Amino acid sequence: MASPITVGGLASGLDTASIISALVGVEARKVGQMRTARTDFQKKVSALGELDQRLKSLEQSLKKLADPDQFVAHKAVLSAGADSFIAITPQGSTQAGTYDVRVSQLAESTFIRSDGQADANADLGITGTLSLLVGGTQHDLTIDGTNATLNGVRDAVNAADIGVVATTVFDGTDWHLELRGADTGVANAVTVVAEPSQPPPQGGVLNLTQQRAASDAAFTIDGQAYTSADNTIDDAIQGVTLQLLQKHAASDPTAEVTVTEDFAAIETQLKAFIDDFNDVIEFLNEQSAARSSSEDPLKPLAGDSALRSIRFSFGTVVSSQSTLPGLSYSSLASIGITTSSDGTLELDSTRLKDALADDVDDVKKLLSDESAGIGQRLLDSVEQRTDSISGTMKTRADAFRSSMETLDDRIARAEDQLEIFERSLRQKYAAMESLVGRLQSQGGALGSIATSGVQ
Repeated sequence: MASPITVGGLASGLDTASIISALVGVEARKVGQMRTARTDFQKKVSALGELDQRLKSLEQSLKKLADPDQFVAHKAVLSAGADSFIAITPQGSTQAGTYDVRVSQLAESTFIRSDGQADANADLGITGTLSLLVGGTQHDLTIDGTNATLNGVRDAVNAADIGVVATTVFDGTDWHLELRGADTGVANAVTVVAEPSQPPPQGGVLNLTQQRAASDAAFTIDGQAYTSADNTIDDAIQGVTLQLLQKHAASDPTAEVTVTEDFAAIETQLKAFIDDFNDVIEFLNEQSAARSSSEDPLKPLAGDSALRSIRFSFGTVVSSQSTLPGLSYSSLASIGITTSSDGTLELDSTRLKDALADDVDDVKKLLSDESAGIGQRLLDSVEQRTDSISGTMKTRADAFRSSMETLDDRIARAEDQLEIFERSLRQKYAAMESLVGRLQSQGGALGSIATSGVQ
């Protein structure tokens, strides 16, 4: 805040306002320097945020590359019309081949239904225990005056969380209580052991009756019979998950599953990884690029040790030989991924396709082995930087923010001191002008007296 005291220099003849402004300006430079330093720290935080986002994109690519189940080396296709009976999902570690699948039975859960009632909320006057045998375990539910309605029994079953789903449905005439096993398969069958009733001689009211028995799925693969408690099967064809959708009739054609190597999908995944990797390296290069002249400002993260660490760590991994024994292809360079002079990666598609055609399993081990694959090793390095608690990006940004907070405090104190300094100067110069004015007045008076005495 500017001082309310004004000094014009009318008495002394000095430009005191300019003098004060100059003196305050000298002190204000220190505040300006601190503001510049704070701006520099803010730019560093922003640059780290951009680098963190690029690293996280690379992290997502590497999670797919490092996971054998997500790194797709094969594709599975169905014969015409087969998608009415089964669905398939490749999981990565499969073998090429053709498989004939026929579905003779879908896995189903138990379905039980009560007699109809005019009102789902009407008190049925029933008391006692609803005993349900679920997967071989008996569960006893108490039914009394608080829940003796169709909706009340429904809610009691669902609240018990025993592997049975209860609903009330209206068939156009009456309301019914329906119980369904939460899981399919004979091992998860639901049986009514006992149900609540009205006092004698009325007896039962619900009359829960089985409408559908629990069953296991039954199917064949190349003539070999299989059963499953579930319609989703992930252990019948290696690396392929089968979803059974519909039974085959005798006249329906067999569903044929053909698994082949999917080199195009592998190349696509590798290109995505390379793009994200290069995005990080290009940012590092931009931040460390030499200035064209001394007048050009430094980049926010120029010379930062965190950037040097990333470059060294990544470079070490991508140029290393695999420690896995017996691999035909033991480095990225051996499958056509090489490092250019600026640290970015380049892909030779022809060389990659040759390596895949020669030994796709070795290429997959090189990239996706869970302990020593290049994908996992590089992912470990990236996660050291991106961890939301202890990652380098987080700790470096926190340090810069702490410096900004310290500067904010120092700037606030310096501005207060600057205001005090300016006020003090104005008071001193005002006092000086006042003194000079008085002396000038006294000098004028003395001069007048002397002049009158001479006359």
